[in-house]
Amino acid sequence: MPLHENGVCRAVHLLGGYLFVFSLLVPLFWLRTEVGGVSLTGAHALLAAVAIGSVSLEWTAGLIASLLLVPTFATAEAVSRLPTGTAAGIAFGVMAFRFAIVVGSHVLFEKKTHGLSLGGPALFFLEPVYLFTLGLFALGLKGELLAAVGAAQEPVLSSGKTVPAPGARPFSE
Repeated sequence: MPLHENGVCRAVHLLGGYLFVFSLLVPLFWLRTEVGGVSLTGAHALLAAVAIGSVSLEWTAGLIASLLLVPTFATAEAVSRLPTGTAAGIAFGVMAFRFAIVVGSHVLFEKKTHGLSLGGPALFFLEPVYLFTLGLFALGLKGELLAAVGAAQEPVLSSGKTVPAPGARPFSE
């Protein structure tokens, strides 16, 4: 909950999650296999894994996040059909742009650096679920989940030091 406190930073991270997936999908389309007469790719496997992981975290936000993977997938497929060097360049450029805007949003809008210590690249797949869940909270939905999250958080004192809530686990787990 203490991450992405600024609206601009949240929007950039939402976009960044899909840019991250797009950048990985492009080259994964080149890994193909035939299964029962159907051509499947590494991109299909990644898409399925991200969608299943998203829905398993929080079904409503996960479903919303998964629906937005559809245009991401379609765009990545179109780019993957370009000449290999062009497609790879686009995927690399999108990934570089993604990191630049995400880090920049933290520095400019939250006045802090962006570290990977809170979970690393695996979280990049799940950022949309987190952010859509915050949106659901803001709409007054998912009250039980919000109460459970609030009970597990570490309150921040005015000095900036945290006090562990009873039974709280570290946020970095």
